[in-house]
Amino acid sequence: MISIWNNINDWALSAGLNSGWAKAVASAACVAGITVAGYIASLFASKLVGRIAFFGGGPSACRDKVISFMRMVKWFAFMWILLSFLPETFYRFPSVGKSLSLILKIATVAAGAATVSRMITCLRYVAKSRIKSEAFASKTFSQMLKILVWFAAVIVIMSLLMGKSPAFVLSGLGALTAVLMLIFRDSILGLVAGIQVSQNDMVRIGDWITMPKYNADGNVVDIALTTVKVQNFDNTVTMIPSSALIGDSFINWRYMSTSKGRRIKRSVWISVTSVCELTDEFRGELVKQGLLLDRDRPVSNLAAFEIWLRRMLEAEDAITHELTCMVRQTEAGDTGIPVEVYAFTKTRDWVEYEMIQTDIFDRIYVAVPRFKLRIYQRTGDRPN
Repeated sequence: MISIWNNINDWALSAGLNSGWAKAVASAACVAGITVAGYIASLFASKLVGRIAFFGGGPSACRDKVISFMRMVKWFAFMWILLSFLPETFYRFPSVGKSLSLILKIATVAAGAATVSRMITCLRYVAKSRIKSEAFASKTFSQMLKILVWFAAVIVIMSLLMGKSPAFVLSGLGALTAVLMLIFRDSILGLVAGIQVSQNDMVRIGDWITMPKYNADGNVVDIALTTVKVQNFDNTVTMIPSSALIGDSFINWRYMSTSKGRRIKRSVWISVTSVCELTDEFRGELVKQGLLLDRDRPVSNLAAFEIWLRRMLEAEDAITHELTCMVRQTEAGDTGIPVEVYAFTKTRDWVEYEMIQTDIFDRIYVAVPRFKLRIYQRTGDRPN
């Protein structure tokens, strides 16, 4: 580059320009040539990187991210070419060359950090498209890597401005450790929480979670470095700190949705005053109505009701018999005798599950009076 500058300077002198103008023309010509050539070379480099990135068609799902990466590659290559050749054109002006070199070094480091950051984003999308498991917390790791990249870039830029080595700057930061820990507290806690959540497979994107402390009841739509985004069923969005998933309790309904059935655990409260001994005459009426079999010998109308209810559940096609299916009494209280239905539906779909549960209890409410029983109500619980 120096020889080219000298040749242009000699040509300008031979053309009749004085020494000052000749130097200016030589410097301007070299700057223009380097800028144009560098921009063309950076375009070629970005196109080459783009072809490599799209080779095989795998990353085409994140085309916008790859294009953004290519643009940053172009600017990084452009800054690097200017840094390599431009300061030499001002070798006759040492102060200008030194200042220009410092500015270009800082710009090159910043462009390099941005390039690496966008490359990490591309790799995250590629990994997400190839690793189907939502348990892979790619966003958490990518954000932490970006923080480390930009932290390294800031250290290098500070070392350039101070004229010291990066090791010297890092040693000086030792006194600021407490301040840095305070600044990056959420990021550090989020990273640790993200790793634990990923390793323990606690939360995945798409999981239905319930966390009353944060008024969260909906599907996880995003897992970031410091927050987990939950879209509630009323279409509001709740942001939960990642560390809260480790320190606080929450309900994840994923295992229910992937199990063999969805549980029904619901009771009807029978008024104690409506329970009576089952006489032969009354039992015969229930047999005639098809509510009991002739071989059944319950001692009370409540026991007869439970026998009918158990058979009804066993005959219900929507109830799975691979899991527990039973009718039981729990401890009586001031609201009556709880008769609990404990069973699992074959479907796990919420709407179908609610329809099945409603249908079963509608039949229960209709059948209860036929056994001369009453469902307890806190007000007006008196026989007709």
